[in-house]
Amino acid sequence: MRTLQHTEFTAILAAADVSQAAFARLAGVTARQVNNWCRGRAAVPRWAALLALALRELSAEALTIMLEEALTGEISAY
Repeated sequence: MRTLQHTEFTAILAAADVSQAAFARLAGVTARQVNNWCRGRAAVPRWAALLALALRELSAEALTIMLEEALTGEISAY
């Protein structure tokens, strides 16, 4: 499986209407790290690419609710 390019990662964040700072807060990483991914200074981790793709389909709020439900054992089908 190929690695996501920094330009593709940046485009996915834009399509999801998520800023680098917002993505960093949601992902629990620094804004500098996200900026490094977007500028090609560091490789985009697969988990970050997957999260960005999920944000394109679901809001950050929906993903946060899903996580809270998973942590409390109240998982439902989405």
